[in-house]
Amino acid sequence: MVNNWFAEIGRFFLYAFIFVVLMALYGLLLQQIGIIPIGGKKAPTFVFLLFFQWWYISRFPQNHQGEKKHFLVYFVLQYLLIVITALLSSLFLHYFFQTSTGLHLLASYIQQSLVELNSFKEVIVSQEGGEYYNSLHAGIKSIDAYSIARDDFWQKIALGFLPNLLISLYYKK
Repeated sequence: MVNNWFAEIGRFFLYAFIFVVLMALYGLLLQQIGIIPIGGKKAPTFVFLLFFQWWYISRFPQNHQGEKKHFLVYFVLQYLLIVITALLSSLFLHYFFQTSTGLHLLASYIQQSLVELNSFKEVIVSQEGGEYYNSLHAGIKSIDAYSIARDDFWQKIALGFLPNLLISLYYKK
């Protein structure tokens, strides 16, 4: 299948590390312009992951004497890349949101989300009921470093599937 797994795993960790650096720079940029880099604001980082999936598979024949592989080999290799990247990025986010800067950003995000939720309170209560509103309120207040890291991990795993499939089909043997 792949002759040197250690080299491939090394590439995965290199790409994952570069991904985390880009994600941190993107978050820093957002923070500098006054945007809290949590929630939907981190969605563009998935473009970074898509780029690394494509980059890895498009370069695979060059790194292996022009050899092309079966669709499933590319699919598995990309998912290993996705899982390693998701692990490193979620570990980074978990650590960051336990620092004083991260806790401050998290508190600001929770406050902003509660203000936004309260602005729609009447509509939510009239359409969905008070219990639903209370569960949303409690859910927002319970956001912490672990929940952000867990969500980031599972989102990368889920959102990587379709591009993985398409890239694998395009570059297959």
